[in-house]
Amino acid sequence: MDELQLSKHYLALDINDFVVFDIEKLASLLEYHSDLYYNKEKPIISDYEYDQLFKKLQILEEKFDIKEGQTHKVWSDITTSTFTKVAHSRPMISLDNTYNEEDLRDFDERIKRVLALDFSNNIPYVIEFKFDWLWVELIYKNWELVQAITRWNGIEWEDVTENVKTIKNIPKTISYKEHLEVRGEVVMPILSFEELNANALKSGWKVFSNPRNAASGSLRLLDASITAGRNLKFFAYDLANFEEFRIKEEKTTYFDVIKDLESFWFEISSYFVPCENIKKVISSIDNFWDGKQNLDFDIDGLVIKVDNVLLWQDIGFTAHHPRYAIAYKFPAEILTTKILSVEHQVGRTGTITPVANLEPIFIGWVMVKRATLHNYDEIKNLQVMVWDNIFIKRAWEVIPKIVGVVRIDDEIPPPSGTPFKKGRWNKDDFINSPFSKGGGWKPGDYKEEILPPEVCPSCGTWLLRDNEKVRFYCPNHLSCPEQIKQKLIHSVWKQGFNIDWLGSEQVDLFLEKGFISDLWDIFTLENKKDLILSLPGYKEKSVNNLLNAIKNARSQKIVNFLVALNIPGIWPQSAKELSRIITSNDDLLEFHFSLESLSNLQDIWEETAKNIYNFFTSIQNKILMKKLLEYIKIEYREEIVWWKYEWKKMCITGSFEGFSRDELIEKLEKMWWSFVSSVSKNTDFLLAWEKAGSKLDKANSLWVQVITLEEFLK
Repeated sequence: MDELQLSKHYLALDINDFVVFDIEKLASLLEYHSDLYYNKEKPIISDYEYDQLFKKLQILEEKFDIKEGQTHKVWSDITTSTFTKVAHSRPMISLDNTYNEEDLRDFDERIKRVLALDFSNNIPYVIEFKFDWLWVELIYKNWELVQAITRWNGIEWEDVTENVKTIKNIPKTISYKEHLEVRGEVVMPILSFEELNANALKSGWKVFSNPRNAASGSLRLLDASITAGRNLKFFAYDLANFEEFRIKEEKTTYFDVIKDLESFWFEISSYFVPCENIKKVISSIDNFWDGKQNLDFDIDGLVIKVDNVLLWQDIGFTAHHPRYAIAYKFPAEILTTKILSVEHQVGRTGTITPVANLEPIFIGWVMVKRATLHNYDEIKNLQVMVWDNIFIKRAWEVIPKIVGVVRIDDEIPPPSGTPFKKGRWNKDDFINSPFSKGGGWKPGDYKEEILPPEVCPSCGTWLLRDNEKVRFYCPNHLSCPEQIKQKLIHSVWKQGFNIDWLGSEQVDLFLEKGFISDLWDIFTLENKKDLILSLPGYKEKSVNNLLNAIKNARSQKIVNFLVALNIPGIWPQSAKELSRIITSNDDLLEFHFSLESLSNLQDIWEETAKNIYNFFTSIQNKILMKKLLEYIKIEYREEIVWWKYEWKKMCITGSFEGFSRDELIEKLEKMWWSFVSSVSKNTDFLLAWEKAGSKLDKANSLWVQVITLEEFLK
């Protein structure tokens, strides 16, 4: 059994089924994974799976009373390096972690027991991002950055000063004369990582498996000029001389100490929230998800620390972690599984998208069986094949994505004395080798290359390659069955015609039965009520609901109508902008706008402008709109007197008497404003009530104008 199989075995094994002899095996396995992660930058399991194995080892060491086991020591990062080793003043130790709210309550109760406090007492905490990147310490003397070191083995560090000086957001001088040792992490933005790998692939260089390894490798380059081009960032969250600094500056809270670093021109976590008790911590975590989606770099959780630093010593430490802090890791977003096969799906614009069928796995509390591979260049970039073990990521309510391949040395090793290539084999390699046992093979014996199909899987039309968009597509837009189906599904969704009772299954069935064949046919379904009722599972009530939804869809706002037309690149925001100039049926039918005037509209890119122009000047589409306008009455945008308030972006926080959230958003849209779910520097207004939480704090820190409900309605 290899290390990956053994890891899967121990992950699936119930803790009660372990015996004392498993402890040494599990400890050795964790050291193996730690070496792959830190030294070779080739992990074969995800962080979540590593944490689960570590927790099992912790439980076993406690159960069998092993006092100096693997979980009691600080793990080493790097075993070999060309950089100078430097001793540091205060060891860097890890954080204990959890994946659920119940553990956070237990964490709070443990602290109260240690401090001999009643459980009704409140302990203040601070929440911030958990960066799982590359630890760096910056040493300043007499205002100047004199040295930068990164962790080597918890006691010694590597001197990476010259490389760190190329990171733009690290101050080379600070407004503090005294000795200061600032700790934080170096990160690489996701777009920079993708660009780095794309360039590496073209040049035949090493492709990094994830942004963390890319950042680590970038900081350890011997040529600092290359590091300078990697667009790294540094975030501060600790001091090696923390106690010395806080006493000198007369600080008693962690929040005040770290906030002081901002005044010295350091960038700290953009999510840095004080909470009066553990209940507030949990509610803040529940409300966190809006802001996470706007980050341009990966985080893997949040860190919760006791805010009152005077309590830290009394709360204490273990050899592995401080007891006054804990990491709340996000539900398992990245796990390992296997690709069983690949399907080639046809989208509404004809684009062919490869979708992997996976060995089923629970991730983020959902059973995942499929994941997108995006396009065939992405497959080449990932170097992924069928039967590969892969890393899969699922963000909240987002289609799962394959983010990397598990690389195992000498994968499917060739038999001794054969001329075949070492490593990953294809079917022909295998069949012609002694492994095939006379030409026979079974799935998984070889790795199958994923290639784009030559013809459309739906209609058999020869595919074309659009090099500018890096896609293969079916040009048969008018009669390809799958394109017609996907266009209809898009047209009836919430941001289009919003016909709730007409989903993908109903569209598929009605196309098969011949009830519909084009978009306007949807509005003739009321004439086919008896035919629909004759179908299995269709009852009077459900059919009436469907027909009422279609009847309501006969009145449409111009924005929804434009989205429903399936113009490539037109989504609600760009449709709002286009509705500025389309103000009547004549504008739709006798389209007289130039390509230049379309390109000048906000949120309309040059390519989208071409798509709009080509769509409205097409004879076929003129016929489509003429047919649709026989059934649909369009509500065009009204002139707005207070024109200076058009197109503003507003966020809402809290609850308001007399109005639901949806009602307030509807009022926004009638004013042609945009609702945004989180506060950023681009937000124009925050509509807030008196006791609003973190969004109000963020709005104040970014100087976003905060308004009351009364001001908004006025």
